Amino acid sequence: MKTLLCSIALLLTMLSCDLLDCTYKGHKLYRGKRGGCYYLNSNGNKQYVDRSYCDCKS
Repeated sequence: MKTLLCSIALLLTMLSCDLLDCTYKGHKLYRGKRGGCYYLNSNGNKQYVDRSYCDCKS
């Protein structure tokens, strides 16, 4: 029973983090493999921004 509750809590935490999309000037932010923070510009190219923008809390 404890394992099930822990699994559910972990799943809810992961889902809530996925629902918190960070944005920068209206663009959804993504985190790269090495920790870089970027969005895709109108041409589909990665436009890097400061890493702190990927640490959204709201």
